[in-house]
Amino acid sequence: MKEYVITGSVGHISKPVIKGLVKEGKNVNVITSSTDKVKEIESLGAKALTGSLFDAAFVTKAFEGAEVVYTMVPPIWQTSDWKASQLEIVQNYVNALAANKTVKYIVNLSSVGAHLGSGTGPIDAVSALEKELNKLSGVHVKHLRPTFFYYNFLSQLPMLKHGGIMGGNYGDQKIALVDPKDIAEATLEELLKLNFNGNSVRYISGDERTGNEIAEVLGNAIGKKFPWVVFTDEQLLKGLQDGGLSLTHASAFVEMGAAQRSGKLLEDYQKHKPAFSKTKLEDFAKEFKAAYGA
Repeated sequence: MKEYVITGSVGHISKPVIKGLVKEGKNVNVITSSTDKVKEIESLGAKALTGSLFDAAFVTKAFEGAEVVYTMVPPIWQTSDWKASQLEIVQNYVNALAANKTVKYIVNLSSVGAHLGSGTGPIDAVSALEKELNKLSGVHVKHLRPTFFYYNFLSQLPMLKHGGIMGGNYGDQKIALVDPKDIAEATLEELLKLNFNGNSVRYISGDERTGNEIAEVLGNAIGKKFPWVVFTDEQLLKGLQDGGLSLTHASAFVEMGAAQRSGKLLEDYQKHKPAFSKTKLEDFAKEFKAAYGA
């Protein structure tokens, strides 16, 4: 297989994947919505396909001639209905893949919790994508289900600096964590080996810590002692909105956190727990320290 289409532009996961595929002599086409990213994509040895994932005709055209596709639903911030916008992209992917019979392999970035299908906020849509991709005939699909990204903790820096706390509407139990670099490594491995058949799932995780353990490790890195506070759903919703998040995003994050708190989010992960990837919380703590001091 030589002809690849990569979604996700040059993000945390897609960029190292692009580099790895080009190094192995693959023809790599990268979908990006930003003309500002074209030069960077070309400098990596790939071809930029510039357009919107909300444009069904563009997505179908972008997948033409592809043999292998990497799919992911990107963050969508400018919307009044986050799930509806996500599902629009999901449908465009599925229609484009159904129309292009050259595609034989799909590596799909999903998420821990996708086994549930509902009640998980932003994960509901990637669960829908899993189900729709599984319906395609003549295509082999590998769903990657990473756990909570370490760098999501960077969004708590303002609360830490101004309130002296970190937290969420979860945290008393273990939180499964992973670094995007490790996700990229697993993604590249799947894209190059293509040794999967039918529909299958791979979990990716590097560490597991409680909220208090996270606060302790990150606190040690910056030389401060602070607690991890478990908020009620109502407190978190208000806090997120006060911090500038729209209701559609704030409520989705609250729902995802509640699924983590209940234990439902990690049910299937616990049954199929992978060997941990290499990056641990202490490794991320160095990045956290740099961001805290910036």
